[in-house]
Amino acid sequence: MVAKKPRAAAAEEADPIDHDDALLIAIEKLQKIQDELQKVNEDANEEILEIEQNYMEKRKPLYKRRNEIISEIPEFWLSTFLNHPMLENLLTEEDQKIFVYLDSINVEDFADPRKGYCITFKFKANPFFKNKKLIKTIKLDDRTVKSSGTTIHWKAGKGPAGLVSKKGSKRPLPSDSFFTWFSSPDKVEHDHLVAEIIKEEIWPNPIDHLNNLDDEDDYDYEDEDEDEDEDEGDDDGDGDGF
Repeated sequence: MVAKKPRAAAAEEADPIDHDDALLIAIEKLQKIQDELQKVNEDANEEILEIEQNYMEKRKPLYKRRNEIISEIPEFWLSTFLNHPMLENLLTEEDQKIFVYLDSINVEDFADPRKGYCITFKFKANPFFKNKKLIKTIKLDDRTVKSSGTTIHWKAGKGPAGLVSKKGSKRPLPSDSFFTWFSSPDKVEHDHLVAEIIKEEIWPNPIDHLNNLDDEDDYDYEDEDEDEDEDEGDDDGDGDGF
């Protein structure tokens, strides 16, 4: 007579099949929920895009008025760039001379902001180049970034190729000049980083960075006072000890 298997043992043999079926059903339900969430997210993105496009139009006249006021402030953009911890290192001495003529900066998103944007530098008449505007375009496509920029028409003796300081004397403009940013397709990652700083940190509220200049001056002044106090303390200590 064959002994019957204990019920627990029989249940253990049946469990793997039941467990796999239940897991499969649960995953299918989970995937269905994820698909629904994805659809909701896509709808939300489209609605957010419409709202953003609406407010982009509302901001334009305000940006225009802001640029008009900024143009009345001498060397506004030069001071703003020099006061940014990353941008200040990109401006050579020659770049700073050119920035004196920078009249306005404008950032404009594409119709679909997710696809890219343009940054326009508008200059007053200057002794360095003939262009009135220099434009940097950043195109975003999935995970790919492409950049392009205006070809700068440098005046005689000016520009990265060579700078004539005096008649018969030449000295090169540093190759790391900020203005190579407008025409450096082989440095896409760097181009995008600089563009993002201008778009996300400078453009929204440049006054923040302009005001930081005063804060840094105050900080340096406080440091100097502290150094002086420490020096005086050291002098007193030396006198007492010997």
